[in-house]
Amino acid sequence: MKKFIVIVAYFIISASFCRAEYFVQSGVFLEKKDAIDQQVYLLSRNYPATLYLYNNYYKVVLGGFEEKYVAESVVQRLLAEDNIVSGLVNDPYEEDMPAVQNDIDMTDEMIVRLIDTAFEFLGVSYKYGGMDPKKGIDCSYFVQTIYKSFGITLPRTSILQFRVGKKVKKEELIPGDLVFFRKYPKGSRINHVGIYIGNDKFIHAALGAGKVTVSSLNELYFKKRYSGARRQL
Repeated sequence: MKKFIVIVAYFIISASFCRAEYFVQSGVFLEKKDAIDQQVYLLSRNYPATLYLYNNYYKVVLGGFEEKYVAESVVQRLLAEDNIVSGLVNDPYEEDMPAVQNDIDMTDEMIVRLIDTAFEFLGVSYKYGGMDPKKGIDCSYFVQTIYKSFGITLPRTSILQFRVGKKVKKEELIPGDLVFFRKYPKGSRINHVGIYIGNDKFIHAALGAGKVTVSSLNELYFKKRYSGARRQL
């Protein structure tokens, strides 16, 4: 079993969101490659791992978790799996860390290939939390899988995917950008993501349609819930 050289795991709260979320820091590294190795390993075990650059150190953070007990259970699981050597729970404090950007410069040809790959999933069944195309997938897994096939590692959930990448104005969207939506028109919680394909349309694993499908940003439902976009390419 792969063991990380980690001294502590602790909880933080993001200052950029109005509600409390708990995070578990599972590693601090001087070298980006070492941090990416840990992030990829944790993602392969279905931990929501994100890489951050903070004060010239690379931090691998798990979360966010809405309840502290859930974050605590993650720490216990990491300890039981021998993935960290000790755990220290601190009181939540405010800290806003920029996510590390992917070092891949996508050409127009690669963007076309990415969209083509996404279209290969058209009709695949939707399943909340699903990670098997034969049984069903959810929106964030769909996006994560498409980008992973091009060597880009994204977090597992739409909330965390919203925190990674370059912010893009709606009028500046290009194919391949990720578009995000709130659960409620006047809410703030991100709960859906898709891949923009041009002409105000995007492809996504949709609960309403029950499958991977193409929708328009101009549809009233999505227009009222649109929260922003991120560019990973």
